[in-house]
Amino acid sequence: MTKTTALWTLTILVSLSCGATAGEHANRSGHSADLTFVARMEASPQAPAAAPQWKSREEYDAFNAMATEKDPNKKISLAEAFLQKYPTSDFKSGAYVTEMQVYFQLNKSDQAVDAARKVLGVDPDNLEALAFLSYVFPFTFKADDPDATAKLSRAESDARHGLDVLQKFQKPAGATDEQFKAYVNPKRALFNSAIGFVDLQRKDYADSITALKAADTDNPSDVYAFYRLGLAYIYSTPPDYDHAIWYIARAVSLAQAAKNPAGDDINTFLKRAYVNYHGNDQGLADILTQTAASVNPPDGFKVEAMKVPEKTGDANKDAYNEMTFPLKLGGEKAQKTWDALKGQPLGLAGFVDSVVKSPDAADTYLVRIDIMDASKSQPGTWDIEVKDTTQPKVTNLSPGDPVRFKGTLSAYTATPSLVLSVDGTIDPDTIPDEPKAKAKPKPKPTTPHKTTPPSN
Repeated sequence: MTKTTALWTLTILVSLSCGATAGEHANRSGHSADLTFVARMEASPQAPAAAPQWKSREEYDAFNAMATEKDPNKKISLAEAFLQKYPTSDFKSGAYVTEMQVYFQLNKSDQAVDAARKVLGVDPDNLEALAFLSYVFPFTFKADDPDATAKLSRAESDARHGLDVLQKFQKPAGATDEQFKAYVNPKRALFNSAIGFVDLQRKDYADSITALKAADTDNPSDVYAFYRLGLAYIYSTPPDYDHAIWYIARAVSLAQAAKNPAGDDINTFLKRAYVNYHGNDQGLADILTQTAASVNPPDGFKVEAMKVPEKTGDANKDAYNEMTFPLKLGGEKAQKTWDALKGQPLGLAGFVDSVVKSPDAADTYLVRIDIMDASKSQPGTWDIEVKDTTQPKVTNLSPGDPVRFKGTLSAYTATPSLVLSVDGTIDPDTIPDEPKAKAKPKPKPTTPHKTTPPSN
């Protein structure tokens, strides 16, 4: 084949090999591109002296069979067969890219990542593989992984290398500015988003904000980048609730518009954070409406902090409010307040939200207790978490049971809602000797059998 024919054929085959898998990836990540243009772009701006060539008609036919196969499992088998039969093929990376995409289509993320690594082993500057690794990393990373630090470093290295490769790209002859932008911007957004995620895990919130804002500029429709940007603001010291609420609300608006199921969890977090800071949910609906139409908050946008809680006449609620109000606002005053509270004894009464086993110690239970009405009315939200190491019978407690506790204040979390952690015990008089018997399900009503009268 001539050089021109080979390049033309490669453009078609890469487009075919991407197929529905590439389309699905575009839908999931909110990015799109003309696949023919993508194929042209994958020829690096610093093109090698010798263009890729088919070495035989059989090699071409084998690759074409793989590229046009519709069944994903058969496509994988054909890719493996191609790689085994043609280990020195100029199109080896294309076969690995196909495997990467198909494994992702099959929700086999580990195999997809392995395939992406193989692509980079053949073609270290392959933007499809680099972008895929940056896209998938935040969804597969586990903070408790023994190799978490090394994996974060590798993810950052992949993303920064992707940015370097993009920086060297030059617009191909015949491509429009819009085509070039449509190819470059989504990938640059993915790389910056991955860097922002890594910084977020490292608690380097300032750098995380910088990277995620760059990502959101290139892709103003990425639910997860906006959500993480909001997290970076809310976890900063002091927390920036104005920007945090705006960007998390933006993530909710985008998720709802796209019918992304992640929107429900993000919205729950948003409501808890907003009420924790503002005192109630008034005004939140208006913010969601604004964020649906605007990427960034308008000048002067502010979330009003809650006012000093008034006395309720309930000693438990008033004591909790007095302790926690300064902590909710963050900043230097919150730190001074906590310095004075930490290690102090605390004893209050409330209602059980839940009892769970501690992930850190086999014989420790976490008894989560509602003090305030807002927490009591919302399962899964609590005000106190008692770390109990001596009372296994706390598992007999049920949601809504009244309890008293005492112990020592050990820690607190301010977001999305404030929770005080206490090392202590539950008053034995409030712990049942036996768990509540589960209500038996009501028997299903039976339809009486119709009887046929005897014939005469």
